[in-house]
Amino acid sequence: METNLTLLEQENRRLRYLDTQTNLPNNDWFELQCNKLISKSDREFFVVVAQSENEDYVRLKYGEGVIRKLLVAAYNRLKKHKHHPRLTATIALNKLVFILPKTVGNELKEVLFDIKKSLDRDYTLQGIKCQQSFQFGVARFPHHGESAGSVVSRALEAKKFVSMNQFFHLYNTENSEEFMERHEISVLLDEAIQNDELDICFQPKVNADGTCVGLEALARWDSPVLGIISPATFIPIAEEYRMISRLTDLIIQKVCSQISRWSRDDFPLLPIAINISLLDFSQPDFISKLVKYLADFSVKPSQIELELTETCLESNRVNSLELMEELQSWGFKVSVDDFGVGYSSVTRLAYYPIDKLKLDRALIRKIKSSGRQHSLVKGIYNICSELNIKCVVEGVEEEAQLHSLKNIGFSEFQGFYFSKPLTVNTYEKHVRKHGLIFLGSTKKVT
Repeated sequence: METNLTLLEQENRRLRYLDTQTNLPNNDWFELQCNKLISKSDREFFVVVAQSENEDYVRLKYGEGVIRKLLVAAYNRLKKHKHHPRLTATIALNKLVFILPKTVGNELKEVLFDIKKSLDRDYTLQGIKCQQSFQFGVARFPHHGESAGSVVSRALEAKKFVSMNQFFHLYNTENSEEFMERHEISVLLDEAIQNDELDICFQPKVNADGTCVGLEALARWDSPVLGIISPATFIPIAEEYRMISRLTDLIIQKVCSQISRWSRDDFPLLPIAINISLLDFSQPDFISKLVKYLADFSVKPSQIELELTETCLESNRVNSLELMEELQSWGFKVSVDDFGVGYSSVTRLAYYPIDKLKLDRALIRKIKSSGRQHSLVKGIYNICSELNIKCVVEGVEEEAQLHSLKNIGFSEFQGFYFSKPLTVNTYEKHVRKHGLIFLGSTKKVT
């Protein structure tokens, strides 16, 4: 009987401190061991939470089982890494947590980047090749908490503040207040999408003489509680809280409805671009749902342009290639947005069947004064010309920028120099009064 009780206690302990899905040490085990470390010494250390940003894509494509296998494989890589992260475990929602010593302090970024390179290498499981891209939230003991649980919570909060162009974020005291603000916005945004509170506006894309040749649909939100919320605020929150696909669905339907109304009214019709997120692109029913929305409003695929980011494409190269080819077979135009942000690669231009490339404003900000920037932009333009990819420049704000870009050969532009994003009513009034010319009242393009 005593032996049976001992075995039962051992099994209960095993179940308490192991994740039942992966058999990896869990959060309770990590906090127990971490608190033991704290009680034995007053040494400082970093708690790091790691999670793959392509997790949703892998889950939708291959299922939860593959996610768990990837977590185990990543855990095993961490255990063997040269920096020897301590007390590695898994915590809720498929995240890993581990400790790095204080001694890495001045080299924290370099150490994490080295760990990221190891974790990001391709995984092959059951014949499936999966790409991962890990991000890290970091908190420091005892600066950010006096117990294991509090420091882990701070690291989890920090993880939510990793931006698109970063791979880690170190917690700071402003994060808690901002976290609560973001949570409040997320609750209101969820209600806004459900109650159809968001609107769309259109920013013209123009050719060299200022004639509008297309529009980009942009979401706008005037909250009854908080007032006007910038898209730079609510779009990342929609992605973080997994609402972005519902928001995109709403935008697509509004765009299709607007095209249908303009068609009935004999109003000039132009292709309209819609931004597609990684989560949208990862959904197995993305194309079938998109085609259904268009059919509901009798809209042709040729009237819609889909803008994807490089991050969206690189989440899974093979699948992205297949999706792009299928979209083009339906008649959709596909463009790559924000080229020049982060780690852009010209090799991707040859790999993917891209119709358009949109150069980010960061590439042209100093094009008039910087010979290096001018040469870079000209090089991208020449490559696109060779590959028969239409090149569009966004963020044009000054005549000097436009002049330099035209001299290179660009013929399609977007930016405040021509027009800010316009409400539907303002856009319609402009077209009825001035036609499709967007130069402003005093601007002349030479």
